[in-house]
Amino acid sequence: MATPTNRILSINSRRKFALIIANANYSLSNSLSNTVNDAKAMSTLLKRIGFQIYDDEAKLNLTFNEMRRVVTDFTRRIKRNDMALFYFSGHGNQWEDKIYLIPIDDFKEHVSERSSTIKSPLNGSDLSKYAINVQNILNEIDDCHPFVNLIFLDCCRTHPLPRSNGYKGEASNHLYEFKPIPATVGSLIAFACAPGTTADEGKNGNKYGLFTKHLLNHLDTPNEDIERLLRRVRNDVMNESNDQQIPHVTSVLRHDFVCLFERKQESKLNKWKQHGKTVAGGNGQGRQLNQLCCPHGIFIDCNQNLFIADWWNNRIVQWKLEESQGKIVVDGYEQRDGLGQLNQPTDVMMDERNHSLIIADGGNRRVIRWWNDNQVEILIDNISCYGLAMDKDGYLYISDWEKNEVRKWKIGDKEGKLVAGGHGKGNRTDQLEGPTYIFVDDEQSIYVSDYHNHRVIKWRRDAKEGAVVAGGNGMGTNLNQLNCPTGIIVDKMGRIYVVDCDNYRIIRWCDGKKEGEVIVGGNGRGKESNQLNCSTSLSYDFEGNLYVADSDNHRVQRFNLICN
Repeated sequence: MATPTNRILSINSRRKFALIIANANYSLSNSLSNTVNDAKAMSTLLKRIGFQIYDDEAKLNLTFNEMRRVVTDFTRRIKRNDMALFYFSGHGNQWEDKIYLIPIDDFKEHVSERSSTIKSPLNGSDLSKYAINVQNILNEIDDCHPFVNLIFLDCCRTHPLPRSNGYKGEASNHLYEFKPIPATVGSLIAFACAPGTTADEGKNGNKYGLFTKHLLNHLDTPNEDIERLLRRVRNDVMNESNDQQIPHVTSVLRHDFVCLFERKQESKLNKWKQHGKTVAGGNGQGRQLNQLCCPHGIFIDCNQNLFIADWWNNRIVQWKLEESQGKIVVDGYEQRDGLGQLNQPTDVMMDERNHSLIIADGGNRRVIRWWNDNQVEILIDNISCYGLAMDKDGYLYISDWEKNEVRKWKIGDKEGKLVAGGHGKGNRTDQLEGPTYIFVDDEQSIYVSDYHNHRVIKWRRDAKEGAVVAGGNGMGTNLNQLNCPTGIIVDKMGRIYVVDCDNYRIIRWCDGKKEGEVIVGGNGRGKESNQLNCSTSLSYDFEGNLYVADSDNHRVQRFNLICN
């Protein structure tokens, strides 16, 4: 349902002011590995959508006195009708129906009989003196009369409290009884998990806590009500945790539509540095760990690990950013059995629900799943697979180069559902010719790079034919033309980014426009840092930086976003 423009403008014309705190290096409690990453990424995202961040950065590893000072100063700076936002990632606990945020100096001191100072863990009755009461934060912000008061707490991690009031005693994971506090009028409190559960702080090598990871995926969605966004966050967290973690929201917002930002704030289009940085390969064609050979599909996981379908080397390589060489994850040459051998893989992606890799093993005409323990599962065979995508419900989409179609598969099924093309080779809007890479948005619309038709075509869910949304004016170099498009991504504004392979450039195509604009490359075929050479695929990270598989230069380039 469309939202009245004046309602959106009344929200986004207000100042948006946020305080971000993360604690990780606790004196006595378990240290937390991902809270700092959580806070830094949240700060970056909120800045990108127009928030002013207190002190211009996330506040990290604060003592009790520092937390109290920062919170007090933050509330003093809030102006009437501001959109106020408070975010905390770290240990928290509840005592007598009050929720407390734990500072890094999580202890009290007393003098022993030998006159030495001893640090002892906090018990429940100590929290009011040595920790930050969330209810007080809520009340202090409310007293400033903000337009809305938004509080995000990723602090439902287990935090031991001694059972007794003394300095000794058996510890209990008291947070398993965590109960949300009631929101005040005009406020919303989002908890990482529901009562009786704890939050996943991001194990198995994840860079972010599970709750914050999905906040980062959704909070920058334009023109969307915050409560609806948080329902999406909850669903994604539940899906990834197999219902073990269920975020909880308490809301008494007075306005029937509150969005964090609207489309017009993005009217100033993003720009990227024109000289890329090589983040994988770039040392000539070869099979050494610092080399690639015609890389095709690339995928960046939530920890910013880069996975590359190293096409001519018949392998999948994982490359951590800022490292000088990669790690072979799947080596088609070394596998003794046919099941594990790869033959010219064209695409790779991670199923982040179980951290397995899904690989388009094009030369072997199959799609396989590769588990961390080197187990291989054939998901689909006898298919001329090229590009892969997965929607929010876990359905897998595969482009078939020979059949000129895209099918949607429920993993485990023997037959996929036709969702694009499938009516023979051709250039009608119900046909495709050589589909390469694909993208699926939140509405389950499919965007297809239609290679030999030199266009990108969009098929809405259950549509009988598609609509040309980029190119489609024959092969050429004009801005309304493409030349053999390959990689494709679509941002949350509906803007299309496509690898214009044989024009050696990346094109952005905005909704409703008759031509695109060059955002990267376009300087002729070459190997300089501002040039491309038959690039194949495209991806981006949480910070909005672009990654390009520059195939014939045997490298992956990163083009950093220019912060406006």
